[in-house]
Amino acid sequence: MNRITTKGVATPRSPRQRRDAPSPEEARFARIDHAIHRAVVAAVLVDPIGAIALLDIPDQELGRLIKNRVWQIVGVATILNLDIQSMREEDEKLRKRANRISKPRTPREDLTQSALEGSGHSPLVRAGKLLRAEDYCRATGITKDKLNKYLASARIFSVEMAQETYIPAFFLSSLIHRDVFAKVIRRLGVGTSGLEKWHFFTTPIADLRGSTPLQLLASQDVTAVAKAAGGFAKHKASNT
Repeated sequence: MNRITTKGVATPRSPRQRRDAPSPEEARFARIDHAIHRAVVAAVLVDPIGAIALLDIPDQELGRLIKNRVWQIVGVATILNLDIQSMREEDEKLRKRANRISKPRTPREDLTQSALEGSGHSPLVRAGKLLRAEDYCRATGITKDKLNKYLASARIFSVEMAQETYIPAFFLSSLIHRDVFAKVIRRLGVGTSGLEKWHFFTTPIADLRGSTPLQLLASQDVTAVAKAAGGFAKHKASNT
């Protein structure tokens, strides 16, 4: 629509700024609130008495317990090579299709993603697949000294990014014992960086029938994974 200026010349009306577009921070909190709401509803439906019992737990302790469980589930999903993000997006598509309501697109998703990308954190950290060392210690109940012993003995490995130490969340899962991890991590050698080890464990390998090393370790096929790890380290050494 045009408007008439004092000179009688019609000029295009500037687009009216949307007042209802959420800020990146508002979008982030909206997503968190939605996730908490769905989790609480699910908890009450599955175990009403247990859910009510959560009210007796101090706020800080309850928050830590929830975060620990989220990290554990993300770790298990990584081992099983489940794409949680794609599953969530597919669930959202099905929900919108079921509603059969045509609505204009909101910038919420784009704003949230933009805000996260601007935070400077790796997507692996944002997805909960890598934990800060202190968070891993809290989740497992071990001390920093104990963590350092695990790292020194190659029972687990760390990923260094932006001068911070991160531990893969899949180490929280009980599906794979640390002694099993040690056999593979040692075959990868000290010349393989933490991030390269992460990619080895989580990437499907043709020689492993298209499975990821984590998937085979969870099914107790340690020998094949250890052999693949040795081949990975040898190939890397020949290209350096």
